[in-house]
Amino acid sequence: MKRFLLLTLLAACRLLPTSAADAEMPIIAFNGVPSWQTADAHFLTFSECGFNVSLAPYPSLDQLVKACRSAERNGVRVLGRCPEMVSNPTLAAQTLKQERGFYGYYMQDEPSVAEIHERQKEIERLATTDMTHVFYINLFPCYREDWIQSATKAKTYPEYLRAALATSCQQLSFDFYPVTTGGLRPTWYHNLEMVRSESLAAGKPFWAFVLSVPHDVPFTPATYYPTPTLPALRLQVYANLAYGAQAIQYFTYWTPAPGRFNYHDAPVDMNGRKTATYATVQQMNRELRPVARLFYGSRVLTVGHLGDIPQGTTRQTEMPLNIRSLRISGRRGAVVSQLEKDGHRYLAVVNKDHERRMTVRIRTQNDTPRHLTKTLQEEPTKQSYTVAAGDILLFRLK
Repeated sequence: MKRFLLLTLLAACRLLPTSAADAEMPIIAFNGVPSWQTADAHFLTFSECGFNVSLAPYPSLDQLVKACRSAERNGVRVLGRCPEMVSNPTLAAQTLKQERGFYGYYMQDEPSVAEIHERQKEIERLATTDMTHVFYINLFPCYREDWIQSATKAKTYPEYLRAALATSCQQLSFDFYPVTTGGLRPTWYHNLEMVRSESLAAGKPFWAFVLSVPHDVPFTPATYYPTPTLPALRLQVYANLAYGAQAIQYFTYWTPAPGRFNYHDAPVDMNGRKTATYATVQQMNRELRPVARLFYGSRVLTVGHLGDIPQGTTRQTEMPLNIRSLRISGRRGAVVSQLEKDGHRYLAVVNKDHERRMTVRIRTQNDTPRHLTKTLQEEPTKQSYTVAAGDILLFRLK
């Protein structure tokens, strides 16, 4: 009975914000400020890059608390893990729930189904003391269905997603890095479709990733993940938002040790010094923050594609509300998303090409639709727009 009541309370609380700061979309850095560099100066640099949550493991509860306090002084928070979360969950939860710079409990990255079940047991022990913070598990992408079976022991990717959704994590998080030197991974949009479908069915929001550290692609020696450009970041951010993502995560902020993947040139290097990527990510985050206000807390009603129709997606056939015609000309086409927020209906059109611009021609049925700038300022709707590579075009429909 006690376990049943605990899970019921967790279900009731899963969508509640942990503080007033949660009125803002989480912009999370995986491999954020590390445990050996928690001085205020590093968290200030982190904040100035546009992030508000730093995700990292810590060797002790004391070190995690120290990081939380430094983060809080610089207007950000920590999504962290420490050994005491397992060895002494009551102490860990009692301590961390009082830290204003603490965002939540980082449980595991890319677990198998069996490991998801083990993490749920750990969550339940922590939640007996603290149900006010996020519990976080991040899942594998579905690059290939047969690979998912060997990596996760789930029969299908949706089954893997449902295993995570059955936990007390308040959100569904997954990573997928579509931009490679060999072109866009063909299963990216199908992955988004599956995540969106399972997220809606479970009533939990999903969080998505953007790649910000160049490195080698596993098992494909001739292909690698290139240094991110602003158009490549835009495509990943805006396509994720168009599908309904409620947090944007970057892999990574701090450059990991090179190892087998030859990591290099994340926003800061292994010694915490800014690289050229820092300015690119900072620019993306400055652009993202006002746009995120529109998408955060919204409900995406429909997602369709124009131009190329990727595997597992559907063609946009019905006209959006108050729109008579919508035509695009571009190499890859567009993601078309309708969303609702605060009684208004909005339209988002994302250029699926991160290398070339796209033209959008739009005719409205009346004077109601208004163009929104990326600072959410309303303007009269024109008949034609040029959309930069990977960029987004926004309208208020009613």
